[in-house]
Amino acid sequence: MIVGIDIGGSSIKGILTDKSGKIYSFREIPTPESAKSIDIAIYELVEYLATSATVSKIDLRAIGIGAPGSVDKKKGVIIASPNIPAWKKYPLVAAVEKRTGLKVFLENDATVALVGAWWKGNGSRFRNWLMITLGTGIGGGAIIDNKIYTGQSGNSLEIGHTTIDYNGRECACGNRGCLETYASAPALVEYVRENLKKYSGSSIHARIKDEELTAKIIHEEAQNRDELALSAFEEIAEYLGIGISNLINIFSPEAIIIGGGLSAAYKLIIPGVKKVVSKRAICGLKENVKFFPIKDPLRIPSLGAAKIAIDYMNES
Repeated sequence: MIVGIDIGGSSIKGILTDKSGKIYSFREIPTPESAKSIDIAIYELVEYLATSATVSKIDLRAIGIGAPGSVDKKKGVIIASPNIPAWKKYPLVAAVEKRTGLKVFLENDATVALVGAWWKGNGSRFRNWLMITLGTGIGGGAIIDNKIYTGQSGNSLEIGHTTIDYNGRECACGNRGCLETYASAPALVEYVRENLKKYSGSSIHARIKDEELTAKIIHEEAQNRDELALSAFEEIAEYLGIGISNLINIFSPEAIIIGGGLSAAYKLIIPGVKKVVSKRAICGLKENVKFFPIKDPLRIPSLGAAKIAIDYMNES
């Protein structure tokens, strides 16, 4: 039995599975702020997954973890993670192995989403395709000629930190004008916050009297055709379309699969993306690109993390 952990800026998702990819248990919890608290949360999540599936810890073989930011897979270290500031050259693998007593394998979070979609999702149909994860940040992954591409360090396709405005907004990574400052869940929230006065009749005003403004609220009100919420999704779709046009011009993929928490709003985002792509991407590259939302966005990345652990265990 293998545990797969998908860590995001907002939540941690865990899954218990076997070599076939059968799901025995799943849980999602909020991401704590401190590095030590994240370690404890992962330990407690592993305990919960085993207990809820009535599986003995003796039967657990390994943990695969997908983490946001730059990772050193060989050393098991998070080099830096803009959306989890507590991680700076943090030895996550050693910390989790010490707490759980299990072998731990580390990978970038967007790569585990890619692997999950390749293994149990809708990516297996294509030889050349891209994954884009939309959430607290924006990540990415690539399958090139039916092989995972991760670059020399295993940290390729940091799509969220490609520059779309060289003198633009400050990003947590230290750069300016990064795509994720314009097209992520926090960017969606920021757009609504900045335009609330302009849209005095928006239903969002009533929602945030008793609730904190979130991307989920904006999505719900957009489904109810709220003008401000719809405008916010049009805004991020335009910026995302610019970023995706650049990727199409570079990779010429067969397909692009959209994952992450914001993939729930795929139907609101993708028409605007396609409109921008049709204008900006190069003729001969853009015409046959297919777009899909990730299948089961909550569980697929965790399955991908587990699959990476399974493959490493098979090699050893």
